[in-house]
Amino acid sequence: MDDSTSSKSWIRGVDIGGWLLMERWITPYMFAITDCHTTGESMCFYPGQISAPPTTSPHHQYCDLFHCKPHLIDSVSGEKDFPVDEYTLSQSFDSKDIAEKYFSYHFEFFVAKSDVIALHEAGVTHVKVPMPHWIKGEIKDDEPWVGGRWLYFIRFVGWCREYGIEVWVDIQTAPGSQNGFDHSGQLLALPTCEHWSSSAENVERSLQAVNEIAQGIMDDSLGDVVTGFGILHEPFSDCDGNVVRDFSNTAFEIVRSIMGSETHVFMGDTFDASEWNTAWWTDPGHSRTYLDSHYFHVFGERNRALSPKQHIALLCTRNARDTSSCCYEDAPTNQRISRGISRLVGKWTAAFDTLPALKLKDAMINIQKNGEALEFNRTITEGRMGFLSKFVQAQMVTYESMHSGVSSGWFFHTLKTEGGAFLEWNFLFGFSKGWIQTLPSKERSAESMYGSCESIARKTSDDASIVQEFPDPNQKGAELWLGDEFDDDYVISHAGSVDANGQTMAPENTVEEDFNLAGGSDAILVGQSDIVEETESWSPFPLFAMMFFCYGIWKFFSAHGQSTVGGFRNQHQYTDLGGSLDRSTELQVRSF
Repeated sequence: MDDSTSSKSWIRGVDIGGWLLMERWITPYMFAITDCHTTGESMCFYPGQISAPPTTSPHHQYCDLFHCKPHLIDSVSGEKDFPVDEYTLSQSFDSKDIAEKYFSYHFEFFVAKSDVIALHEAGVTHVKVPMPHWIKGEIKDDEPWVGGRWLYFIRFVGWCREYGIEVWVDIQTAPGSQNGFDHSGQLLALPTCEHWSSSAENVERSLQAVNEIAQGIMDDSLGDVVTGFGILHEPFSDCDGNVVRDFSNTAFEIVRSIMGSETHVFMGDTFDASEWNTAWWTDPGHSRTYLDSHYFHVFGERNRALSPKQHIALLCTRNARDTSSCCYEDAPTNQRISRGISRLVGKWTAAFDTLPALKLKDAMINIQKNGEALEFNRTITEGRMGFLSKFVQAQMVTYESMHSGVSSGWFFHTLKTEGGAFLEWNFLFGFSKGWIQTLPSKERSAESMYGSCESIARKTSDDASIVQEFPDPNQKGAELWLGDEFDDDYVISHAGSVDANGQTMAPENTVEEDFNLAGGSDAILVGQSDIVEETESWSPFPLFAMMFFCYGIWKFFSAHGQSTVGGFRNQHQYTDLGGSLDRSTELQVRSF
């Protein structure tokens, strides 16, 4: 495949998370409600709240926190807390009318036309809009869900039409919850798909939602812009596989029958894309379908402890293998790429060293005590932004998986976040600061712009000072999910850059050479000529030297029983909650 252009038109999108389906980590102030909110006495707002009307609006007023007291619930963790999801938030109001009035400010002001203009200027081709299954009004009498958001979606589609951006809807919830995470609408005590996949009624209600939303798109003449449809978001690994397959087949037929045979359809990978490499949907009749995976580096402590180079190295190895693990017509030989379903990395981020769930917990406690979210005015150093630029580029290259040919593109998660605690998840902030640069044209691969993943790793500074691991694993009583162990020499050796003394060597270039903080989206990019030059000057001697060196490193640490994964800092003691992927434990770290 040509390194610069091809017949493939890459999908490069941004997730509009936390808007039509609210998520607490994206908008903590929306969930930090008081008794003034719940009774309807005052629809007040916090300073800097992004869901608030302009301060010049007659509807804007700040909360009097001496008079209005925090509304706390008994959360699933057993602690007193602000509402944790849309279910408990909606439940908290004295009536649905009061809740709908409060929610309407968020739906009105969270996304603006100026955001769509910024996405267009960044070269974004698609946006993905998470929405609840009840958005068209299918709500039971005993359910607290609140409607009133479809008209805002219609307005948003109009803005995207004006600026040539395609919209994909993503039904992110399911009756009973398909995974138990807060972004399914209802946080459960344990992660599970049982309440959805074991209930024929709930599965049927999900199909009804697919039908209603697809029909609504066509009835409101949105089909020229809304070209993609997500049928089931992150179904958990314990879902009944037969139920998921039957549901997916039926949902696919519903979407295509209503919206047309050219409509793109995507589905969640049940957290393991390789499980679907069974000739599932590989026929040409399932072209424009996608197996959707979500990759992050923040949930396991071993990941957060990595050095900057190691994060890139992990992308080049494990994440690259995961991306190319599906989908083929001749599995397990994996030589013939599917003519139907392809790969899509529907969520990824620039975050790398902070566990969101615990950071969010501290943020909400700070609101309760001090009236302000934790680190609300946080800034990022130039050195850290330099790494973020490399980390973003390497992920774009990896998730496009150009040489395997199995992937169609990706969506960054997410458009924006409130305050400073989660800036690395904020696309608009990253673009404004230059560590997310203007994207290549959709006909050109990311690799042709930025170089290979390994090339990016070599150019990455391994400055340990930019890593601010949270929570501190040395903190007394810390019980952290470790995540999987690393056994890849490329990761352990900091992308092959550790010298004989265990010190990382200088990168091939400096941050300033290909990251212009002042220039923002005009930052210099690594060109194709860099790749050619590296190839032409290759010599076998460094390779043999590195092989002998890595062998020596392995022998030394095997003898001493220590891991070098976190080699850029002192070793610390872990409370091991399971090195393998324990899904019950993972709820505590994946759920915000």
